Amino acid sequence: MKRYTVSQIMVIGILLLMMVGCTTQNESEKPVTKSKPDVEVVKSIEQTATLENRKVEMEGTGSITKEILLQNASEVGQLLENYYIESRVTMYAGDETDETVSREWFYWRNGEQHLRKEIEREDAPTHYIVGNDRNSIIYTEGDEMAIRSETLVQSIDLPSQADVVQQRIASYKESHNVSVVGKDEVNGRNAHHMRFTPKKEAIESGTTMDLWIDSEHWLVLKEVLNQGERSMEYEVLALVEGIEPPMDLFQMDLPEGVEVIDQ
Repeated sequence: MKRYTVSQIMVIGILLLMMVGCTTQNESEKPVTKSKPDVEVVKSIEQTATLENRKVEMEGTGSITKEILLQNASEVGQLLENYYIESRVTMYAGDETDETVSREWFYWRNGEQHLRKEIEREDAPTHYIVGNDRNSIIYTEGDEMAIRSETLVQSIDLPSQADVVQQRIASYKESHNVSVVGKDEVNGRNAHHMRFTPKKEAIESGTTMDLWIDSEHWLVLKEVLNQGERSMEYEVLALVEGIEPPMDLFQMDLPEGVEVIDQ
């Protein structure tokens, strides 16, 4: 029976949390690679055109409805290709604060997707996930073992934190009232500010959610969840498109003596 360290179990737990809601993503919302059928390419092109048409319509009227915002934010999926995104999740509980920073590189080359993730928490070792469509290596700084996994990559299709936020949008559309607050700026990017307040049947949860949706790519740039003394804030700190990273970025350089275990 394979044994894992506490830190490895923790990073797997983090990944499982990120997986929530990602496995039901429609095929047309996933990045198109050369290995996919032509019909999927057509669907993706049509979807992109639809988003662009809505953008033109909104620019002509100077306004945007909550329905269009929600639809765009839900459909955009991972239409972005070859990009770097840095985000921060901050949890607040009374006077306590817990902060996690994620750095993610997504790169497609010759029809294959490559990924690198670095997850950092204050006063904790850094977690690494490095891989491609075939397998990935999960490693926690300072550990004597690393996990090589095929099923992890295949089952979650390499989601980003943005996918988790999109799933939350789908859920909150049913349980909350939605309103458009106005336009704002998040770390230099223009955004539409939306607010979700619980409907009568969900009022006991007391959870409100504010979203700031990117005006160009419809990614969620910021999310704030409030529930009494507890709250959570997700924020995109940087988004860089069209990256051309060196391929050795997607190779895990493990310290000498680290044992690699196949999961």
